[in-house]
Amino acid sequence: TTTNLVPKTHLSHNTQSFVKITTNNMKISIAFLAAIIPSVAAFAPVATPAFARTQALNGVPLANGSMEFDRVCREWRCKYEGDKVTSESLESIAKVLEEYLPTIKGVSEGITVNRLICGGCLDFKLQMTVPLDDFGPWEEKGFEPEAEFLEKIKAIEGVSQVETQTITNMII
Repeated sequence: TTTNLVPKTHLSHNTQSFVKITTNNMKISIAFLAAIIPSVAAFAPVATPAFARTQALNGVPLANGSMEFDRVCREWRCKYEGDKVTSESLESIAKVLEEYLPTIKGVSEGITVNRLICGGCLDFKLQMTVPLDDFGPWEEKGFEPEAEFLEKIKAIEGVSQVETQTITNMII
């Protein structure tokens, strides 16, 4: 069937052909749109309130409930001497890290390990973040291999201010 959008008397023959829309063409167009819209919707951003992104499933509340955490980080840090590109003390720290990295990564299946180096203030930091459930058992073991690792870097010439810190670490 055919639907005339404008009376034929007002249009030329070519224009009349153009403005006629067949029911079959409409059905095809609707079917096409119905098929493509779900595919396009898969790429649309999901609207998530900012507050929800700071919430952890079964997390520990902070700041009167405005934040929570479910991951805890243990940081080992020190100062090194020299330029970050040619520093012998930083090179020695890297060798100790290479020795202990497999043990560190074995602490938890959910561990993330980040190495931070600041060439301006000569900081070396190693941050190990674990799920909250794994933190207590690791703490009870003295954060193994923390004591050995720190003793080895303390013995490196040019290393100073060896410290540790426990902090929360959430991706938001």
